[in-house]
Amino acid sequence: MKLHRSITTLLTTAALLGSVSAEAVPKAPQLTETPEQREERIKWFRDAKFGLFIHWGPSAISGEEISWGMKDRIEGGGHHMKVPRNEYMNLYKQFNPVKWNPDALFDLATDAGMKYVVFVTKHHDGFTMWPTKEKRFPAGAEFPVHYSIADTPYKKDPTRMVQQAAKKHAMKLGWYYSTRDWTHPDYLQGDNKTYNDYYENQVMELMDEYGPVDLLWFDHTFGRWDLYTIPRLFERMYEKNPKLLVNDRAAKALPDIPAKYEPLNKADFDTPENRMGAFQYGRAWESCMILSPHADHGGWSYRPDGVTRSLTETLRLLSSAVTGDGNMLLNLAPLPDGSIRREEEAVLKGIVPWMKKYGEAIHATRGGPWHNGPWGGSTHRGKVVYVHVFEPSDEPLNLRALPQKVTAATTIDGTPVSFKQTNSAVALTIPKSARDPHVTVLKLTLDEPVSSPLDGPAIADQVEDDPTGTLVFTPRAARLEGGLQAQERAGVSSIGYWGSPDGSATWDVGINSPATYQIRLSVSNNEPGAKLLIEIAGKSFTVEVPDTDNHDSYKSVDAGKITFPNAEKTTLRVSVADKGNWRPTNIRSVKLITSNH
Repeated sequence: MKLHRSITTLLTTAALLGSVSAEAVPKAPQLTETPEQREERIKWFRDAKFGLFIHWGPSAISGEEISWGMKDRIEGGGHHMKVPRNEYMNLYKQFNPVKWNPDALFDLATDAGMKYVVFVTKHHDGFTMWPTKEKRFPAGAEFPVHYSIADTPYKKDPTRMVQQAAKKHAMKLGWYYSTRDWTHPDYLQGDNKTYNDYYENQVMELMDEYGPVDLLWFDHTFGRWDLYTIPRLFERMYEKNPKLLVNDRAAKALPDIPAKYEPLNKADFDTPENRMGAFQYGRAWESCMILSPHADHGGWSYRPDGVTRSLTETLRLLSSAVTGDGNMLLNLAPLPDGSIRREEEAVLKGIVPWMKKYGEAIHATRGGPWHNGPWGGSTHRGKVVYVHVFEPSDEPLNLRALPQKVTAATTIDGTPVSFKQTNSAVALTIPKSARDPHVTVLKLTLDEPVSSPLDGPAIADQVEDDPTGTLVFTPRAARLEGGLQAQERAGVSSIGYWGSPDGSATWDVGINSPATYQIRLSVSNNEPGAKLLIEIAGKSFTVEVPDTDNHDSYKSVDAGKITFPNAEKTTLRVSVADKGNWRPTNIRSVKLITSNH
């Protein structure tokens, strides 16, 4: 039986058969609620700050990446493909996780300050971690009709166990569900109606039989908007639970989403993946981070060669998330038998004492008033500001002055800390006795509540930092052609000697997770009119070089945004767009700046 065909064929067939998009405007809060109502609905999520992500399934037996490790799949690049398709599809026959104990895991997770859990119920490979009633394959096919946990030697329901353990430990409950499905025989076939009915019915199974569900975490789609019934999906979900939260991936990656449905695409919060989101105060966000990343940029599911992050790195990631006014969803990858690798368990145990001491600076706070950065960051609640410091030293930490007056500065347990306040700065001197080996937290009391974050850099007299996760391409890392050279002028490295319009600069680019980036160049030119061509991942951008008066004065110019739906390796090339109107130009840097949108 042939389970898949090329995407080109699928989309062509769908175009001929037409659209199944629902036309009626669905009853979804994203389309109707006020900003105040929205903040009330997502309040528990903003307060929670720290969640547990669990990627797991039969793929753990292979030791390769969940779904992506399968060869001959119909979507995605060649990265990760290691396991023959038939071998991967039959791993369920060996899956018997007798050591799966979410009750014990959640006991540790809640001690570590995790307030919610998101469990992967179905990944792109289509295997369901609950005994679904929906039929995937016809009777007599090569694989079981339901292709679920019920077809394994394991005699329990891991999803039910997660639901029960979450309720016992008062954790909010979220289900991850992949709309992408690389093994369903009707996925993107014809008008996609059969698959739409299948996956939406599965989502409702999870809400009806494994609830109450607080959050649905979707993971990308593929094809076209008119091949899906996204408005119908939202209406069904919100008929069941008007307070449900949905991440920004229910329709993500679909081109040409109608403007009136864009709020459904964005839904309730952004999800930068395996990278820390930048400071973003107006809209909720959550960075999902792998605790044991693999060198090939995987590690969501169990990878024997994955290297577990240190306790210090993990705590600084958490601090970076909350001081950026976001959440962190930390991913653990259970072993094939359901147990947790010792290294991951050790990190959670290490978080426990730190959270017991500093938890008040994490939970139920908002990011700011200072923007976070390499130095650390800040959170606040009412008149109290918590300053998170990564590398405290004997020198004072000089933060920009606040509109409010600082009336007291102490350690988290109330020991006074020396501070000096002027019209331009607040200088904090952190005593050695107050320094934490992972993240030091100080507590400031203000005369008035924080009303909004400060714009600009946190450190007094400092220029703006690049957002966390920015990729910077320097002159000396480029492959230069056409006479170009990397040079030093006035203490600044740049690409110069660009007198010929045939010159170019090329860099290798490694994208380690899905993301959207702003392309930004820092350039100098003493004559207007020059245009540069930027080519990356099969896309082209043209940008006009501004007149900077001389070659030692630089200006930044944005070329456009590019989205990478998957981890990949590519190149970035800068050349001349208009050879007939070329003016010598210097380039100080090219940056890919992370965006949460």
